[in-house]
Amino acid sequence: MAGKAVSKELIVEKAVELLDSHGLAAVTLRRLATELGVSAPTLYWHISGKRELLDGMAECLLRRGRTDAFDGPAEGQPWWEWLAEHARAMFETMISVRDAPQVIAGNRPTPESLTEIDVAIGALVEAGFEPGDAQQVFFVLGGYVGGMALEWQEEAAREREGVENPELHAAVTDAERYPHIAAAMRSGVHREPMETFLLGLDLLIRGLRSWHAERAS
Repeated sequence: MAGKAVSKELIVEKAVELLDSHGLAAVTLRRLATELGVSAPTLYWHISGKRELLDGMAECLLRRGRTDAFDGPAEGQPWWEWLAEHARAMFETMISVRDAPQVIAGNRPTPESLTEIDVAIGALVEAGFEPGDAQQVFFVLGGYVGGMALEWQEEAAREREGVENPELHAAVTDAERYPHIAAAMRSGVHREPMETFLLGLDLLIRGLRSWHAERAS
């Protein structure tokens, strides 16, 4: 870092590096100061505290996965297909960095991102949504994507740790005690995490289309 002036952008970039390599618990202002080779008080010239840092990190992470889908539907593209593309891009971004879902959850936009958010809401307004409804659509999608991304990462961590519960496996195949669970297990419908995400996204988009049609009528 020698010779490189400290800035909010640099602080956020270093924080995301720490997040990806060591997890959210490692992202502290003290450690950031050490990594950047400055004193802790120096950071406060650029960032007010941990909450502002996390908001900046969330925005940085989302920008990494930014695609043309974030600008609005392509010409002739239905709004629901655009939303699905937007949600999948967000999901892939969240699962690509350790603990990213925890950082992005509950974040607040920075002033620099408001133009993009306004454009996205405007795309749904042009499709016939009320502005408030359009905003709620993105809140709902964000909650689903974040929750599924968190589940994905936690399940992956469990598999890496080799955590198994033989008693549970025996129980869920016990047709006498749990006939419906056992039948579900026998059905062979055991989707991969991405398949489960896409199934849920499809159900959510279908529900939004139906809700929109009802309100429009």
